[in-house]
Amino acid sequence: MIKILVSTLILLLISSSPGFSQKKVPVWRYEGPRIGIDLSRFLIPYMQKGNRNGWEIQADVPYKGNWFPTFEFGMQWFDDKRDGFRYKNNGTYARVGVDMNIVKFESLKDHDLVFIGGRYGYSIFNQETSGIGYSNYWGSITSSVPKRMLNAHWAELVFGMKGEIFSNFFLGWALRAKFPFSVTKDSNIKPYIIPGIGKTTTDVPFDFSIGLYYRFPIFRTKTLPKPIKMGGTKHPGQNDENNPNNQGTSGTGGLRSLRGGGQ
Repeated sequence: MIKILVSTLILLLISSSPGFSQKKVPVWRYEGPRIGIDLSRFLIPYMQKGNRNGWEIQADVPYKGNWFPTFEFGMQWFDDKRDGFRYKNNGTYARVGVDMNIVKFESLKDHDLVFIGGRYGYSIFNQETSGIGYSNYWGSITSSVPKRMLNAHWAELVFGMKGEIFSNFFLGWALRAKFPFSVTKDSNIKPYIIPGIGKTTTDVPFDFSIGLYYRFPIFRTKTLPKPIKMGGTKHPGQNDENNPNNQGTSGTGGLRSLRGGGQ
């Protein structure tokens, strides 16, 4: 009886050990399109004068690990009553571009990224001005500028971050420098604000956005994306520590990671 109990106990201990009772769960890296909304568009009405409202959706798709083609679309309404006139503006806009991750992913489960990117933007909008009051020799006169459709083209440089806060949910921010290169001219009044660009009071408008995103984990892989290396092409014999003919002279090439020296 004792031998049976001892044998049973040994079998239970063996079967309960990780090597016998459990199989190693494979680790996968899940990727897919990411869609979100710009939360900062809902904060603007409380940060600026005038009645400015709007929304913006953003999307990106991973490509070869560190590249993220992007698409952004939004609408904006602006109504500002000032001394002597009332200005109204509304329209839609869209941007297309690509972001490049510049930090190394540490593991298959690491999806946090720091990126730089570029955008091309297009906006179509209308503006009108009413209640324009002025006085002359004959008295006070009130006039208006009728509604007119306009459009604008611009380029953007973007720097930002996106971090996974929960499984497949990301929170991120981006700083944008905008360079308008084509805006329809209105002989009556210059656009005060352009949907997608912002105020036209400076030659290079800056914008800040905060986004909340959800990633659809459609694809899976066991391959960790390699960090992007920057720099010129390495020439034979230059910056090669193993080359006996290299006596410490420095070359102009050398691929280097943005996170520091070599990998």
